[in-house]
Amino acid sequence: MLYAILSDVHGNLHAFETVLEDLKHRSPDRIICLGDLVGYGAFPDQVVNLGREHCDVILAGNHDHAAVGLTDISAFNPYAYKAAIWTRKQLSDENLQFLRERPYTHSEQKLLFTHASPNHPEQWFYIFSDQDADAAMSSSKAGTVFIGHTHVPRDHRTSHGRLINVGSVGQPRDGDPKAGYTLFDDETGERKLVRIGYPVEEAMKAIRDAGLPGFLADRLAVGR
Repeated sequence: MLYAILSDVHGNLHAFETVLEDLKHRSPDRIICLGDLVGYGAFPDQVVNLGREHCDVILAGNHDHAAVGLTDISAFNPYAYKAAIWTRKQLSDENLQFLRERPYTHSEQKLLFTHASPNHPEQWFYIFSDQDADAAMSSSKAGTVFIGHTHVPRDHRTSHGRLINVGSVGQPRDGDPKAGYTLFDDETGERKLVRIGYPVEEAMKAIRDAGLPGFLADRLAVGR
């Protein structure tokens, strides 16, 4: 079975539409979204609508929870805080409820999907290093786990199994501004990181036009 696994769209409609168009030509069996459909970007409601239309599974992310009031945002940096408040006002009642109801994890075919970590997924731990990955996988019964959250794609081979960060559709932070997502063949174990260009300048302009912090626009150009 071919999985398309994406994460961290962050309200970036231009990137999301480009990825979904690319997926039409790849014909995955399943499309799994690991959360953070919203936050930072200028089109949260439209992105949630597209996600509901095209994804087979959508999980909760910390910025989704921030937008719907399910997590404390007092520790957010000023840019993320302002974006969370703004995003909350843009979402329809139906999409607010939809995001509130998203689960933290999803399992199938001996695979586990979650936004941040298989270890206490509700606490949004960050996994940056191989050591972080090994510790997170020590409590997981799944042989392969897929995460997002850091916006940096990685394929960790730990002593407890494989942990794959699928990258970010809408706000990459690995120095490459192109949208990213992962294709995974559960029969062969082959993982392919897909990077695809999208109209970054248009996404940046939309953020500024919405009155969101300019920093959120500027970082899209450099993938940071």
